Amino acid sequence: MSESVRPDVPAPGTDHIALSASAEQLLAIRKAADLIGWSVADYVLSTVLDRAERDLYEHAAALRAAAPDPPPDPRATEPYIALLLALT
Repeated sequence: MSESVRPDVPAPGTDHIALSASAEQLLAIRKAADLIGWSVADYVLSTVLDRAERDLYEHAAALRAAAPDPPPDPRATEPYIALLLALT
C-alpha cells in the first residue's frame, strides 16, 4: 500500500527529516536508544511523536478552556433521577 489511509498523513517513506546535533547530543541520544534496544532513528521519531501529541493535546485543551461552556442539557440527569426514584 503506497498511500496512507488518512489523507492528512503522508505515506511511509515520503518525507525525511534532517537535523544537526553536537557530538555530546548525539552520544546521549545513541546511549538512550541503545538502552532500550532501538535504532537512533526509531528513538528520535518516537520521542518527537510523543512531544507532538502532547503539544497538540495541550493546544486543544487550551482552545476548549477558552471556549464558552455549552448550556447544560436538562435531559442529562433524567436517567440518574429515574434510578434514584426506583431505589427509594
